[in-house]
Amino acid sequence: MQESFLHYIWQFQYFDKKDLFVSSGEKLEVFFPGTLNGDSGPDFSNAKIKLGNIDWAGSVEIHIKSSGWYDHHHDVDGAYENVILHVVWDEDKEVLRNDGTPIPTLVLKDRVDESLITKYQKLVHSPSSIPCEKIFPKVSDLVKHGMLDKALMQRLENKAEQIGHLLEPVNSDWEEVTYQLIARNFGFKINYDPFFQLANSVRRKTLLKHGDNLTQIEALLFGQAGFLDYGIKDDYFKELQREYKILSAKYGLDNQKLKKENWKFLRLRPANFPTIRIAQFSALFHKNRNFFSKLIEPDADVVKLFDVSTSAYWHGHYRFGRKTARSISGLGIESVNNLIINTVVPLLVAYGKSLDDQDMIDRAVELLHGIKAEKNKITKAWSEIGLVVKDAFDSQGLIELNNNYCLKRRCLACNIGVDILKPTKP
Repeated sequence: MQESFLHYIWQFQYFDKKDLFVSSGEKLEVFFPGTLNGDSGPDFSNAKIKLGNIDWAGSVEIHIKSSGWYDHHHDVDGAYENVILHVVWDEDKEVLRNDGTPIPTLVLKDRVDESLITKYQKLVHSPSSIPCEKIFPKVSDLVKHGMLDKALMQRLENKAEQIGHLLEPVNSDWEEVTYQLIARNFGFKINYDPFFQLANSVRRKTLLKHGDNLTQIEALLFGQAGFLDYGIKDDYFKELQREYKILSAKYGLDNQKLKKENWKFLRLRPANFPTIRIAQFSALFHKNRNFFSKLIEPDADVVKLFDVSTSAYWHGHYRFGRKTARSISGLGIESVNNLIINTVVPLLVAYGKSLDDQDMIDRAVELLHGIKAEKNKITKAWSEIGLVVKDAFDSQGLIELNNNYCLKRRCLACNIGVDILKPTKP
């Protein structure tokens, strides 16, 4: 038995309410079970009940065993003084208020249908990565898509909150945070961390001083990334070395420099090599120094903002000193979509929330609807059990659903799980 299951039983009142009495013998009627509390304090707030002939309004606390009240130190926590009902699976100890009077206790142990308990146990102990995969096809589309919407918005809320944390140390400079986020996501998971370190090593305000000179932007970024510490003989490399030596001394950057070894090349396609990505990021900054300002313009063409071409050297190289016949210059559509999903959309949501501007948030959601669904093992698994994954809105929702519900077996917090576990009407 898990406490979350008791929360579910109480929230939806899935127990036998015939001849309902608390353990002290008083008759109990439940008018409203209360609202589930996601923060600290009692489990349900604003409940309404009747005990004997008296109506009560207040909080409800739930435990597997009544002694949990003392185990969790609720007896010394003022937040629990307004608890009007203690709901437990098993009463192993009487619970008293500070004035010595017993807290009314409802015992559920013999009031819950065994078939519901069995169904719950089978669901949460399923060996599948998707616990409900066998019964999922029977769930209505309304419930499925409602949960996808909920998961997607939670994902966007979480990302917006992370952006809020980045804004604090830079005095709410949206351009600086946008610069950091774009840099981090240019790492595309494999080089995610070193790219973020690079953006913090070379601040946007430093690059802005050289924003009209692509060579100097490249020198600063490649130099701080640790790629100019070697002896490459071509003219382009030597030019970057000379520029970096001057600029590094000017801004005192040498002690913040990364090492070449921080970057990963293994098992990456040349188009994803960090050298190519740094060249593309340099070109993007050179073209859009005030990226955030352009982004929030009502008629901004987001895809076009990422339409950049690297300096000529990188049209024929993917690493310093190594020529290639294949041209690698701009960002491919998959990379652009990835940057929109993981950078642009969260930024618009965070900014919209900061201004209480729902139109900005709606615009972010519309961007997701306009991008093809991501293809990964998560979306593949859901597709195999019959879910049609239409666009990035769906695929992002599924990633959240998988990571924060399915893998954690939080079926009782999921609309799909709640629907599946709903008792069958007699």
